[in-house]
Amino acid sequence: MRFTIRWMAALLLSLLSWSAAQVTVGVDPIAKLFTANPGQSITQVLNIYNPNKVAAKIRVIGTLSDMNMSEIGQISYLPAGTVKESLAGWTSFSPSEVLLGSEDTAQVRYTIQVPADATPGTHWAMLMFEAQDPNPTPGKSLAAMRMRVAHTVYVNVAPTKKSGEISGIFENVPSVPNATYDLGVQYNNTGNVATGVQGRVEIRDATGTLVSTLTIPLEVSLPGRSLFLKTSWGGPVPKGQYSALIILNDGDKTRDLTGEQVINLPFDLLPFNAPNSAAPATEPAASVGGAPATTGRP
Repeated sequence: MRFTIRWMAALLLSLLSWSAAQVTVGVDPIAKLFTANPGQSITQVLNIYNPNKVAAKIRVIGTLSDMNMSEIGQISYLPAGTVKESLAGWTSFSPSEVLLGSEDTAQVRYTIQVPADATPGTHWAMLMFEAQDPNPTPGKSLAAMRMRVAHTVYVNVAPTKKSGEISGIFENVPSVPNATYDLGVQYNNTGNVATGVQGRVEIRDATGTLVSTLTIPLEVSLPGRSLFLKTSWGGPVPKGQYSALIILNDGDKTRDLTGEQVINLPFDLLPFNAPNSAAPATEPAASVGGAPATTGRP
């Protein structure tokens, strides 16, 4: 349960970064995760609030939308029913429009009716709330007044299965000493549920001594999709050959996902953006490689 809360928090940060700069109304909670069986009904109440001290009321209009996520974690907002995992068609809500005065709050209730033949796994949709001026000035553009916030709903329909794999390891060897060595890991969510993926990279020198541990931050992975995770290694680091052990966990407490990569540094790495007094002897290009990924704890 704690892991689920953490990946939900990671998603909320992504959503907030999209909306924080333009919010004129708020929604609480911002996201909700339910577990249900086929044929079950779910009801939830939201609070829509106007945090502004203004004389004029704000009209807030609700609509259903789909959400998808790219391999690098960018969120796109799509018409309801676009993605195959959409639960927009199962969802009804009321009222669809509210008026909010200064520092006012209103409630919106939604109901999700899970079909008896619902496909197992995670389904999701977004309730989008757009704030508009109810009494616009003639000739004045409303573009600046239309601000949206979202409530994201996830429903895990039983039976669910967490499954994933490391499908690729990519490196970018720096061409100058005061840059970072970048490592990318491609994770494929082969299960049927949304989950959080995080991990670490253990780097050892030629003697097997652990010289650095890099963090791979928590990211949200949607079912049936790939996710590109990345981390960086900065100096001071002596030139030479190193081995990197990638360790990922996608919420399955019974196993980790692991992969290996050989690192060859042609020159000493300086701290990032440090003055570069000497050019490197060679300028290696970015490369792709690494041993096949494996499963199991190291």
